[in-house]
Amino acid sequence: MAGLESEISRLSNKDIRVRRRAIRKLFDDDNHLALKGFIPMLRDSDPWFRSKSLDAHRKWVKNADDLIPLLDNHKRVAAELLENVEAPEIARILLQESDSVTRSFAAKNLANETHLHEDFSNDEHHSIRIVAAENSKDAALISSLIGDSHSSVRRSAIATASREGLNLDQDTLEMGLSSSDPALRALVASLTVKSGGEMLVMACKDSNPKVRKSIAESLKKEVMEVDDRIKSIVEVCPDIIVRWLRSRHDPKASQLRWSMIENTKLNSRARSKLLEQMEGKREIDTQRLAIITEDDSALVRIAAMNLSAAFAELTGEDS
Repeated sequence: MAGLESEISRLSNKDIRVRRRAIRKLFDDDNHLALKGFIPMLRDSDPWFRSKSLDAHRKWVKNADDLIPLLDNHKRVAAELLENVEAPEIARILLQESDSVTRSFAAKNLANETHLHEDFSNDEHHSIRIVAAENSKDAALISSLIGDSHSSVRRSAIATASREGLNLDQDTLEMGLSSSDPALRALVASLTVKSGGEMLVMACKDSNPKVRKSIAESLKKEVMEVDDRIKSIVEVCPDIIVRWLRSRHDPKASQLRWSMIENTKLNSRARSKLLEQMEGKREIDTQRLAIITEDDSALVRIAAMNLSAAFAELTGEDS
C-alpha cells in the first residue's frame, strides 16, 4: 500500500517525466485503488494527462461513486461506463443530457424500468426509442413503434413482438407487411402465423424468399396439424405447405398431401416433391399412386414411378 500511495503522490509532481513514469507503473500494477489519484487529472491542462485519467476510469471504475467525478466534464464517458456499473441514479441524471449517445447509454442502464419505456419511445433519437422497442412488453407501445420512422426501431419492435408472443392488431400487422424492407416484412409475416386469417394470407402472397422462409419456419414451430391456417396457405402459396408437410405423415397431413398431388393445377415441381416425401413409408395408397403414374406431367410421372418402385422393393423385403 505504501508503494501505491508513493506512486499516486508522483502523479502531481511538477516534473512531467516523473508523472508519466508513475502513470505507467500504476497501469502495470493494475490496482483499482489507484483510481483516486487520477481524479484531479480530469481537469489537467494537458490533454495527454486528461486522456490517461479517462483511461484509468475506464479501467478501474467499480461502482456509482467512481462515476461521480466524471459528471462535471465527461458525461459521455460516465454513460459508457454504465454498461459495467449498476448506477440508476446517475443514469437518470444522464438521461436528461442533450447528447443522444449519453442518453442512449443511460436508457440502456434503465431498460428494466417499465415506467420509462413510454418516455424512451417518444425520444427524438432512434437509439433511445430502440431501447423501448427491445424491452417493452406493452402491445400498444410496441405497435406504435412498429410504425416508427426509423427502420431499426421498427425491426426491434417487431422482433420483440415475436419473441414475447404479443397479439398485434390487424392495422399494425398490415402496416408491417406493407413495408419496403423485406427483412422487416419477414418478421411481421412470422407474427401472422399465430393470428391466421387475412393477414396470414396477405403475408403468403409476398414473393420474397425471406418472407416465405420466415412463414415456413414459424409454421413448423407453431402449427402441429392441419388446420384452417394450413388450408388457407395452400390456396395462395402451396410451396410453403410442401415444406411444412416434409416431416409430417399423420392422417390429416397425408390426406392433404394426396389432395395436393392430385391437384393438376399445382405446379409439377411441388407435386413431385410431395411424392418424394413418401419414400420409405410403408403405408401408401397404391391405387391413388397408380393413377398418378399416368399423369400428364413427365416430372410427376417419374416421381410417382420412382415411389412405386421404392415401395415395391420395401414391401418385398418385408414379405
